[in-house]
Amino acid sequence: MTKERPHLGWVRFITILAGFMTVLAILSSWVDRQVFDTQEWGDTSLQLLQNQEIRDQVATYAVDELYANVDVQGELEKNLNNINPDLGSALAGPLAGAARQGADSLAQRALSNDKVQSAWKSANIAAHTTLINILEDKGTFTSTSGGEVELQLQPLIIEIADQVGLGDQARDKIPDTVGNIKIVDSDQLAQVQQVAKLIHGLALITGLLTLLLIALAVYLSPGYRWLTLLWMAVGLILAAIIVLIIRSVVGNSLIPNLADPDIQPAAQAAWGIITELLKSVAWTVIWFAFALVVVAWVISPVRAAGKVREFLAVPFGEYPGLTFGLLGLVAFIFLIMGAGDGREFIIRLMVVVMAGAGFWFFRRQILLEYPDADVARLRAFGERTRDRAREAWAGRPKSLSMPKIGGKSGTGPGSDVAGKPAGEAETTVIPTQPPAAAPPAAGRLDQLEQLGRLRDAGVLDDEEFAAEKKRILGGG
Repeated sequence: MTKERPHLGWVRFITILAGFMTVLAILSSWVDRQVFDTQEWGDTSLQLLQNQEIRDQVATYAVDELYANVDVQGELEKNLNNINPDLGSALAGPLAGAARQGADSLAQRALSNDKVQSAWKSANIAAHTTLINILEDKGTFTSTSGGEVELQLQPLIIEIADQVGLGDQARDKIPDTVGNIKIVDSDQLAQVQQVAKLIHGLALITGLLTLLLIALAVYLSPGYRWLTLLWMAVGLILAAIIVLIIRSVVGNSLIPNLADPDIQPAAQAAWGIITELLKSVAWTVIWFAFALVVVAWVISPVRAAGKVREFLAVPFGEYPGLTFGLLGLVAFIFLIMGAGDGREFIIRLMVVVMAGAGFWFFRRQILLEYPDADVARLRAFGERTRDRAREAWAGRPKSLSMPKIGGKSGTGPGSDVAGKPAGEAETTVIPTQPPAAAPPAAGRLDQLEQLGRLRDAGVLDDEEFAAEKKRILGGG
């Protein structure tokens, strides 16, 4: 076993380690992009507000804060007294109650407004920028006064108050502290900075380390590299599935314990939106693993894979410049797609370097395996495949008796169209084909000579030669 598969123990250890590092890479990449990417956070915050369950909770909170700080009944009574003093005290109470009942629907409509949603997104982006930079008070909706990072939702509440006709009163009556949600206090700022640096570094290191472990395992497994790639692909898929299971389990167990029953639907929706990027990263790893499965199959000793390598030996051997030029174009497009994120670009560059080295060694191997591969052999292979497909199509069953659905379809009860009893099965007589006449002896000799030339040229192997010879001689 040691001679057949050198370094097998190390390869297995590296494969398991690569799977573990993949889990860390997926989780750290998600945290890095979701928490520390301002644009990603702003887009996610907008998706949160566009969710119906979350919008209901935000509307309820905003209306509660509005009515808790503005004496709506007093303001109505004051305005009514200016019109008719006798009606002010009598109508203010009922009108305030009716206004409170309709305020939720008005708030819902307000939160669906593009202007309010833009204010919400701006508030989240400003708070996120402040949290990341930790420099100074910045923006309308955020502050670090007193060493605290806060998300200030008061402008959002005032915007909703404008929608329900209480904007002036809200600006005068609502204190500055209403709607402020503390994110980080002064004692936690240093810890937040350390965690941010750790996550930024971990996201890059774990991704690069996973790729390096894959390359190392392939290098240490000469003679069974296709098996190593297959094991690696299985490990990557298992790692991604573990992450998806963690996402589901945490969402189903953590939310009920942390959120009140009345806001659990909104919390579940928020968890699904926030972790959508985590799901996307996990599926990217799964598709990458499927690509490794394809590569493992192509370099495997399976006979069909050998035919594929023989096919690929033609472009790699006859037209290497054109082949590598096309691969380089694909690699360039792949790199450009990740140019917006420095960490992702480095990961993609590592993938391109590994793929380029892999294609180079693959070309050398298939040229050693098929040194005579050329367009003529490729054309002969295509012709053989076409002939076999034609033979399979010509040998298909041409007469099939289809059973009738239903017991009777004739003109009278108990009989079919031909007057047979309904229970009697209809039979179809298939005419026997006369045996094909054997080809003349001279024709068979010519075919055998042509068959021998094809075998000498390497187009047919011994097994195919024997089968064709038997067919020509009338044995099959």
